[in-house]
Amino acid sequence: MNSCNRNFFSSPLLRRSGFAMAIVLSGIYGCSHPPQAPGTDAGRAAKINQQDSFGDSANRVVYAEQNWSTADSLWFYNTTQGSNLIPYDIFLHLEVPDSQQLFRSDENMDRLRYLPQTASPANPDALPVGWVKDNHAGKDYIGFNCAACHTSQINYKGTAIRIDGGAAQADMDLMMNDLARALDASVKQPEKFERLAKKVLHDKYPAERDNFRAELIAAAQKITTYNQVNESRNGNQPVPYGYARLDAFGRIYNRILAHLTPADPGNRNSPNAPVSYSYLWDTPQHDFVQWNGVGDNESAGPIGRNVGEALGVFATFDLQKQPGDTGYRSSVVLDNLIKMEKSMESLLSPQWEDLAGKQILPPVNKALAAKGYAVFLEYQCNSCHEHIDRADPARRVTAQFASLQTVGTDPLMALNALKYMGKSGFFEGEKQRPRDPASPLFSAVTSVLPALALATEGVIAEPDRDPPAQSTSARQEQIYAAINSNPIKQTQRHLDYEIVNKNDFHTLAAYKARPLNGIWATAPFLHNGSVPSLYELFLPSCSDAEIAGGKTCRPNRFTVGTREIDPVKVGFVQRDPAEFPGLFVFDTRLPGNSNKGHEYTAGVTPLLVLDANGRPLKDANGKPQVRTLPPISDEQRLALVEYLKTL
Repeated sequence: MNSCNRNFFSSPLLRRSGFAMAIVLSGIYGCSHPPQAPGTDAGRAAKINQQDSFGDSANRVVYAEQNWSTADSLWFYNTTQGSNLIPYDIFLHLEVPDSQQLFRSDENMDRLRYLPQTASPANPDALPVGWVKDNHAGKDYIGFNCAACHTSQINYKGTAIRIDGGAAQADMDLMMNDLARALDASVKQPEKFERLAKKVLHDKYPAERDNFRAELIAAAQKITTYNQVNESRNGNQPVPYGYARLDAFGRIYNRILAHLTPADPGNRNSPNAPVSYSYLWDTPQHDFVQWNGVGDNESAGPIGRNVGEALGVFATFDLQKQPGDTGYRSSVVLDNLIKMEKSMESLLSPQWEDLAGKQILPPVNKALAAKGYAVFLEYQCNSCHEHIDRADPARRVTAQFASLQTVGTDPLMALNALKYMGKSGFFEGEKQRPRDPASPLFSAVTSVLPALALATEGVIAEPDRDPPAQSTSARQEQIYAAINSNPIKQTQRHLDYEIVNKNDFHTLAAYKARPLNGIWATAPFLHNGSVPSLYELFLPSCSDAEIAGGKTCRPNRFTVGTREIDPVKVGFVQRDPAEFPGLFVFDTRLPGNSNKGHEYTAGVTPLLVLDANGRPLKDANGKPQVRTLPPISDEQRLALVEYLKTL
């Protein structure tokens, strides 16, 4: 996208964020679209640790060429969506629990696998990527935007490669628990409290000291309560997320339930099905999004999806409608969310071969990749993972869904989204679909999915009260304009190669396949991040006994947290957790972590037999016919990995 195509002076950088220097940025970076040079791109303000606690090292940072200018990236990193985590000044000066190191220090953020940045006009306090200042109801907050979870870094032999829209390595669960401990320490340790109070209050210290203590206690309680509500358990067994995963749906659900019944913290479900952060390229061109395809991109779908995400990451909102209001009041900055979605239309997937041509990654073995393409076709990979032209502005992606029994991967995330229930609270007695005369009413207990839909619809409908405040008519015009500009006009759900009723709840018991362009940059693999590399994805899942007996299998335990890529297996390198104890050890034997399924090339998962039109052949009883192909050889496996590097 050429940045001239967006009126920079009406950019949301100037709104709700304090980024008056956006005008300066437009002068510095202009409206050009420069190619990304193989050296350091100082304009994007990336900062790297030359050596970190996980054994990674880099001495320069580069950016993959993804059709975004420097200004596009900085806008994405630093624009508020209305997230209000804790008061901004508290965050700026908060110390970690056991030392005077700042919580926001580069070292701590890097340990949590958020991406440090240097100060820039758009980010004067040098916040990490996606950590953003917001002002709501006259008060400044620290919060998040999309970039915190959807910007990634891959290292290779001393070079850090930043990827816009990539799957982050961040451990949000660890961060939130560390934040609670840091706030609690500042409340309870007199020396910490006094240091923090003096830095926040400046010349108002000590006069406002007691008021500040009350504010700090409230912030600490907010985060502690959030962590308690979102404790991830399966029965009595804790389910830690680790790096690169989050049960975003489970936590969004809990945020909705908490706001429906503010006095009842027990109105919750365990967010125990963490999944890999999704990558964002081609998102606006998809018909359905999310791992289970619950997000229909038709009509107002993208607005609802993005508002739901904002509610999940600490937007302020009230689901008790106020007299005279159209919907539900919130801090959500709808204008910015719409523009973020629009900016995604021009984001392209990163290309291995582009980086190899700049001698950043090793070259692709073209002869081996050609053999891999033959395997790709033989094993029907193309029937689910369609090929697209990544640079075609008119590209459209039709998602192919595989039912849980067909693909065989861990079912927990898809089932949780369907079965989780909660008390309706403020919604009890209301229509589930306000504009539908035949809509059922919310009973005392509801499935959470329709409650989330109504909450997002109400937040969308209610005009913004923060400066510049909107009228109801201006809000409606904003919504209509976004719907009209949505490139996805109509959708149909394709499940197991047949078109099904997309309004049937049960069709969501499935996972979505998507085009594989840029897949090389998105390890670990499968929806729950249970397979560390592409090479191992094409191996069978096995028991510990089989692995101990010498069978070559997907690993049942591996580490997550390193950024150094293995160019042969195409995943992150494995390091000894005894030497690097901060690494997370992923255990596939825990609930929700299964590495089974999608074992087509291992000769385990059967393929549906398709006719000439790509429809499933069925027997006399109407049951789909299946066939199981033999396991591929090691040479074929390496060839298939090599082919996927070319996408």
